[in-house]
Amino acid sequence: MDAAGLSLWSRCATRILLRIADVPAASLQQLETELRRLDLSTILRKGQPATVKAAVHNARIRRADVAAKKVAAALKLSRTGRMAPIELLLRVEGRRATLSVDASGLLHKRGYRKATAKAPLRENLAASVLRAAGWRPGVPLADPLCGSGTFSIEAALWAQEAAPGLEVRPPVTRLPGFPKGAWEELLGEAKRSRSDQEGWFHTADRDAGAVKAANANAQRARVQLSPQQQDVRDPVDAPPGPGLVVLNPPYGHRVGENAKLAGVYHSIGGALKRDYPGWRMVAVCPDKALAGRLAKGVEELTTFKNGGVRVGLFSGTIAAQASR
Repeated sequence: MDAAGLSLWSRCATRILLRIADVPAASLQQLETELRRLDLSTILRKGQPATVKAAVHNARIRRADVAAKKVAAALKLSRTGRMAPIELLLRVEGRRATLSVDASGLLHKRGYRKATAKAPLRENLAASVLRAAGWRPGVPLADPLCGSGTFSIEAALWAQEAAPGLEVRPPVTRLPGFPKGAWEELLGEAKRSRSDQEGWFHTADRDAGAVKAANANAQRARVQLSPQQQDVRDPVDAPPGPGLVVLNPPYGHRVGENAKLAGVYHSIGGALKRDYPGWRMVAVCPDKALAGRLAKGVEELTTFKNGGVRVGLFSGTIAAQASR
């Protein structure tokens, strides 16, 4: 039940795992011997197909693919069957191994984002950016480079207290020990808790295709947004704030070399000063110097990979535009 609830309500997690066993694994033989002793009757139904993914770190067992095959052989797993497969995950580190079952599936797949634009951010990563930036429901939010609308949609879902996992039934509900009817009960409670969306949202992009995608995704997510085609440099009548501007601007390996983007970032920064003076800004960006053209006092909150590119999450305060 706990794993199902986490799968339903977690906005930022990638996956929920249920640990099955922690066993000695100084060698492949020892790993296989230990796994043969496990009772998986509460994890796998009779005839239940299952797949295994393995990872090894600083271990005598060198090859993850061989370790995965040993798990499948030791547990007598079948890859085919009438039921949906369950995924097991093995992690070997040092002389020990942990075996877990994927309880949630990939949690960024909320079900609403079927239309995408360039360089999209995964849904759970967008929600994590909002959390790291300190945004909370009721705080004005500007998303002027919205792409497929993920930042705005995740914020609006949060503002509605909407469970992000409503559309996808997690694998844990298929396990033999999961209580009958429990998932339907959790879904009912989640649907009743959804509230009206409040707050000021500005969602825009200059690309017509991106705006079309954002509108379609917002409708599927059942949030009250009106993405519009608008260049980030066009004036916006924003409330006085304080609020948050969230950005995923273009960067190297996708649009061009980062050094060539200085002028673009400077132009965006000028528009932010005009429309959002005193607001906070958070941007997904590969370079602190570029982020510094968007706001003042920029600091790096964390780093991660997006689309295979190492980027930072930078936060700063938008200065007021200097008077002439």
